[in-house]
Amino acid sequence: MEFFFDANIPKKEKEPYGKLASQQRMRLAMAFLNPLRPVINEGWSQYGNGKKSKAFGQALKKVIQEAVAGTYPDQMIVPERVMISMGALPPPAIADVVRSPGILEVFFTNEPHPMARDSDELVLIVISPELGIGAKSDQVWYRKDGRIEVELPPQFEEGSFHAYTYCHNQKKTSYSKSYYLGYFEALLDQKRGDGNIHAQIKH
Repeated sequence: MEFFFDANIPKKEKEPYGKLASQQRMRLAMAFLNPLRPVINEGWSQYGNGKKSKAFGQALKKVIQEAVAGTYPDQMIVPERVMISMGALPPPAIADVVRSPGILEVFFTNEPHPMARDSDELVLIVISPELGIGAKSDQVWYRKDGRIEVELPPQFEEGSFHAYTYCHNQKKTSYSKSYYLGYFEALLDQKRGDGNIHAQIKH
């Protein structure tokens, strides 16, 4: 005869729900942040006590605590809650974001602030967590310029991506919180009559 039940055989214990949910939050946060690890190490440097691993850990902790929505197993990252950089430097007020083939432009206002300087440098970040890639603007743009324009890397020219911006002083000793510019769908999926795509700016 074949046993189909034996009370003496210990039952396999399922992982506790809370543990599974925590593990999923960690996986989601790591997948989103990993492509930007060098940027985050820099943007969170004031919170890392000189250690890159600690800076990244602080950013990771904030994403897990504040940027994951939903319940297990349907949790997801909320990109606008993710902080690529963190600090007290005031960011510029974003006026418009325009994507055209191969180009991403950000327009902002240079409003007076006691902590702001015309020489503060603006950084533009694009990221595709699905592809595991991220990129950072390599040209220096200043607060006084009122705009940033970057040529998108080939991987981002036609594909979908998230975009962020932040600023820092010239010595990179003071940073602003990052600002989420939006999610840009593949150009093949969304086009306007002028060939450009404008992000919806939240104020």
